[in-house]
Amino acid sequence: MPDPEQNAAAEELYRKYANFVYSIALSYLKNPAEAEDAAADVFMQVLESGIAFPDSTKARAWLAAATRNRCKNLLKQWQRKNRAPEEIMEQIPVSDLTSELRSVMDAIFALPEKYRLPLLLFAVEGYSVHETAAILKLNESTVRTRIARAREIIRKETGVEQA
Repeated sequence: MPDPEQNAAAEELYRKYANFVYSIALSYLKNPAEAEDAAADVFMQVLESGIAFPDSTKARAWLAAATRNRCKNLLKQWQRKNRAPEEIMEQIPVSDLTSELRSVMDAIFALPEKYRLPLLLFAVEGYSVHETAAILKLNESTVRTRIARAREIIRKETGVEQA
């Protein structure tokens, strides 16, 4: 059982990175409820294992990798393989979004996983190319190429110049 100090550290980690972990899970699972469950699983893993991170960069990298692994495991399950994908944008309240932003978000979530995750980590979460490559276990040149291709796909789909 974790001690109160570990609980406090895990709670702080959750407060700081819950949205980050959820967004990665959502990009994989495309279902808000399942993404919430996967994010909760990742934070439970932190709590149960008592992992301590020396700095925020290590924490973000570990959480991203753990979330990716958890989601991939969920996607391997038989019941997930035989389910029709749900329209993610219809399940998220987006009343404040402009039609241009909504079309960009639709295009991002429609990207194949190999383009979507590098783009989200780099452009949305603010990781450098080097950090994104380390998290995804790819070469930096591969990450740069995938980000460029993702942006090009989004430009073609939406007509928006900056993605």
